[in-house]
Amino acid sequence: MSRRFTALAVVLPLLAVGLGIVRAELFRGRARDFVFEIAGYDPRDLLRGHYLQFRLRIEPLPVREPCDDDAADCCLCLTRSAPDAVPYVERATCATARSSCDGALLIRYLNEPQRYYVPEQSAAVLEKRLLSAMEHRRAHAVLAVDASGQAQVRELRVDGEPISGGPAHDSP
Repeated sequence: MSRRFTALAVVLPLLAVGLGIVRAELFRGRARDFVFEIAGYDPRDLLRGHYLQFRLRIEPLPVREPCDDDAADCCLCLTRSAPDAVPYVERATCATARSSCDGALLIRYLNEPQRYYVPEQSAAVLEKRLLSAMEHRRAHAVLAVDASGQAQVRELRVDGEPISGGPAHDSP
């Protein structure tokens, strides 16, 4: 019994990590990328630990179809204009956005902070670059958006160039 318990104690954590990786890769495989302009979420606390924190900057938000921001069926209708360009965004019900737009993003992502993890040794330099780019509206996030309206940050860009780091796997 002791050998089985030991084997189980070793295998279960490895299985959990492996399933987490598979889940993240499956999401990315079925998601489409959209580029958004970003702004600092809290300038006094932009860098916590070793991640950059920001929010999506979309203003103003035209209405394609009225919906309540607090409702679960309110989405952002994303329409691509050109590769690597910020999409045209309108407020609409999720059903309309999913059927007639290039992508549908749940509207809650506008108010929730997003994270992008960076290497510890370059965190301070990347934070300064990102803050400067945000001031001049040259900072963008590439979000992978799946068909259900969920999103993950794929990369951050400053002046069109990706910055080193990695996506936040615990994004909302």
